[in-house]
Amino acid sequence: MTPDEFSALAMGFGPGVQAKSILEAVQFRLGGRAFATLGWPAQGWAVVKLAPSRQAWALSRGEGVIPEPGRRRKAGIVMMRLAAIDAGVAAEILAEAWVFAHRASGSGRSAGVVAPVGRALAA
Repeated sequence: MTPDEFSALAMGFGPGVQAKSILEAVQFRLGGRAFATLGWPAQGWAVVKLAPSRQAWALSRGEGVIPEPGRRRKAGIVMMRLAAIDAGVAAEILAEAWVFAHRASGSGRSAGVVAPVGRALAA
């Protein structure tokens, strides 16, 4: 997966998603809450924020997904090596991150919030 493909997936979750450049990375936000950062910790990587309860699921999705080192290791933060991840797997993980950000932003407090994955995959 290329950085452009990752960016298109992240932006494909709807008009509420905003991209913000931070140093040499791009942060994707929903309702003021970051759900993914492209180009961090280095080019060719992305960091995604999930509900901590979904971190083990994401880590089981492939060798291209690893926990972030340090204290955020158990906080739902996973790192994705773009060259080693399938676009479908990346879309699933981004969808989980989008749902978590949507709920945390206050606009999706109900348990039934579902990410528009089809729209993101079509982007």
